[in-house]
Amino acid sequence: MKNWKDKIIGILSAIGVMAILMSSYSQQNQNGKYMIAVGVDDDKGSIILKMDTQTGETYRWDKKGLRRFEGRWVRFIENR
Repeated sequence: MKNWKDKIIGILSAIGVMAILMSSYSQQNQNGKYMIAVGVDDDKGSIILKMDTQTGETYRWDKKGLRRFEGRWVRFIENR
């Protein structure tokens, strides 16, 4: 009878160790930090937003005049 109990305890402890190892390994890896969205604003034409997925901060692309690729990211504050 002792041999049977030892086998059961050994199997359950092996299952427990495997569960602990699998839970620590299965943490999700994040590919990117920012999420980009492009939309249309009534006044300005198109609007480009980026959101930091870790902190939730949102930024909009403030382009210089008619130059499409020159500008800077400005923190987006929504008026409600």
